Amino acid sequence: MTASISTYAVYRTVAADSEAVGSVVNRINWDGSSPYSPGDGLALIADPDGKYPIGSIYSPPAASS
Repeated sequence: MTASISTYAVYRTVAADSEAVGSVVNRINWDGSSPYSPGDGLALIADPDGKYPIGSIYSPPAASS
């Protein structure tokens, strides 16, 4: 079975240097099942439509309680 590849934006969860929280710093193609870690202070958001190019800001939805 072939894994389905999707595009993800990598964004900052912690400010670093001149990059604010939410800054998109990379885009990757990933199958979602192979081991992958974006690194400390980074997270992924599925972005198949390219809404978050490198340099844009991703604002995660507010957590609901």
